[in-house]
Amino acid sequence: MPPRKGRKPKRYSQVARITVMLRRLRGGAMVGELAEELQVTKRQIHRDLQQIEDSGYPLEQEEGRWRLPLGFKGLEVVVSPYELMSLYLAQRHLAYLKGTPFVDDLESVIRKVESGLPDKVRNHLERIVTTFAPLQRPVRAYAAQRQVIESIRKALLRQLTVVVHGYRKPGERAQDYKVDPYGLILYQYGLYLSGYSHQAGATRTFALERIKTVTVTEDMFKLPQSDPLADRLDRAFGLIDEPPQEVKIWIAPEWAYFVKERSWHPTQKLQSQKDGSVILTMLCGGLDELTAWVLSFGPGAKVLGPQALIDQVSGQLAAAVQSYRSSR
Repeated sequence: MPPRKGRKPKRYSQVARITVMLRRLRGGAMVGELAEELQVTKRQIHRDLQQIEDSGYPLEQEEGRWRLPLGFKGLEVVVSPYELMSLYLAQRHLAYLKGTPFVDDLESVIRKVESGLPDKVRNHLERIVTTFAPLQRPVRAYAAQRQVIESIRKALLRQLTVVVHGYRKPGERAQDYKVDPYGLILYQYGLYLSGYSHQAGATRTFALERIKTVTVTEDMFKLPQSDPLADRLDRAFGLIDEPPQEVKIWIAPEWAYFVKERSWHPTQKLQSQKDGSVILTMLCGGLDELTAWVLSFGPGAKVLGPQALIDQVSGQLAAAVQSYRSSR
């Protein structure tokens, strides 16, 4: 008598498969375990995990196990008209990133929110959309950097080392850099990648528009316990990471209100003077960026210290005067 054939493995539709995966991911699962249970290839499981992540689920990976964060209860979100207004503000503020995954994802979120709005709120959408009018100049176009941004986002979320290809510094040849990405910096309408450069043996900052392509490796790295990105940025006036020093700048009365109404650095202190001027004191680095900022006030600002900044500003002013004299 021929042996009885065993029952064929159960085949799941994609929807059913992802439903099972979401249930299993609450406790954590290996790719191999999911592939065996669902009778598909590991490659298919990786594609499903990518689709789950693209749908907005915050997947975590540790030592080969994929999981949803503890306490995660789903993606259902209810928003008020004011919260929707804030979403539109963010969308319009990031208009210069049009064509990148950031704006695409934000627009996707807004569409999902809009689809669940009551008619009364939906009737006010046109008013909400036109509430804000951003004025951003100059801006940089990042649509051509879509692949670069997508790769960097993936590497940041999974803590994977990347290879930055064809990075060109002004006046230098294009080079490749192996980088452990720590974070993205949004500064003056520009995107910058901050990370550990294996070539330099130190943290470096890369302007995204100067990157040709990015390769995401399978090498995981650990974030440093000390010197987090926020603390490092607090030491600088802008992006340039230099040892902080006390900076004192006199601001003329006609510019005093402008300086007082803004926060220029976390360490700033303002001392009002009898003549209406103000002395701004900060503990920061970045002499080149400080020089450009002081010069933007013309005669309305004067550096009181340190001497290195005084010399740099006065040297720039002297060179400008000479340039105007020689052009006559």
